[in-house]
Amino acid sequence: MALGFSLSVQGMESNLVVKHLANEQNIVVLDSVKKFLLLPVQDDAPEGKVNIVVNNEGQLAQSMNIRLARERVDSYVPLDLSAYVNQKVSIDIAGMPSSSLCWKELKMSDSFDMTNKEMFRPVYHHTPVYGWMNDPNGMFYKDGVYHLYFQYNPYGSVWGNMHWGHSTSTDLMHWKFEGCAIVPDAWGAIFSGSCVVDHNNTAGFGKGAVVAFYTSAKATPWGDVQSQSMAYSLDNGKTFTKYEGNPILTSSEKDFRDPKVFWYA
Repeated sequence: MALGFSLSVQGMESNLVVKHLANEQNIVVLDSVKKFLLLPVQDDAPEGKVNIVVNNEGQLAQSMNIRLARERVDSYVPLDLSAYVNQKVSIDIAGMPSSSLCWKELKMSDSFDMTNKEMFRPVYHHTPVYGWMNDPNGMFYKDGVYHLYFQYNPYGSVWGNMHWGHSTSTDLMHWKFEGCAIVPDAWGAIFSGSCVVDHNNTAGFGKGAVVAFYTSAKATPWGDVQSQSMAYSLDNGKTFTKYEGNPILTSSEKDFRDPKVFWYA
C-alpha cells in the first residue's frame, strides 16, 4: 500500500550546502540542524543511497535507499535529525546526478503537519500517515490498548527500507501513529514476525515485557541472506531493545523468514 501525504511545515529553511563529487557522489553539509531534513521524492526515480554522517562516522547501520527527485517532486519524506541537534551533520548521498531537482528542493524544518487531507484515504481502515506499508506484524493487546506493527518504508511510496512501523488504538477504528518501533541494523532490514507478552518473565527481560521476533534480511554482493532476531520492550511496545545475541536463529536456506512465536508450557 503506497500513501503520500500533504506536507505543511513551519520554520522551513534551506540552510545547507551541496557538494558534488565524481561518480554521482554528493555531500550535503548542514550548517545548523533542525529536527527534520525534508527529502523530495519522485516515485518512479532510481534509488539513491542516503546516510547521516556525524564526526566522520555513519549513523545508520544500513544506508536508506530513497528515490530522490530527479525531474519532479511527488511528495516529501522526513529524515529525523533530532538526535543530532547542535552537532555538525552531513548527509552522504550516492547514486544521484548533480543535475537532479532534489538539490534545489531539500529543506530543513522543525515541524510538519501530517494531518490526513487526502480525499480517497480510508477513514477507519489503518493507513500510515505517510510512506508505504505492507504485512501486519506483532499484533497484541495489553492494558486496554491494541498494538499494530507493520512492514513500513518511511522513505518512499514503494517497497524498501523495511522497518516495523507502529500504531495503537483503543477501538480498532481510530489509530494513532507511534513512529518506527524497530529499524534496520547491521544484520539487515526488519522483515515480518510476531510479538508475545511475557506475563511470567520466562524470557528474563522482565514481567510483562513485550518480546518481538522478526526476520533480519540483508542484501549482499553474493545474494540475499535471512536470519531471525529478537527485541524486547519494557514500555508496552513503544520502544524496543535489540537482543545482544542477534541473530538468534540462522539457516543456510535462501528463504528463511517470518517467525510466528507463541508461549508453550
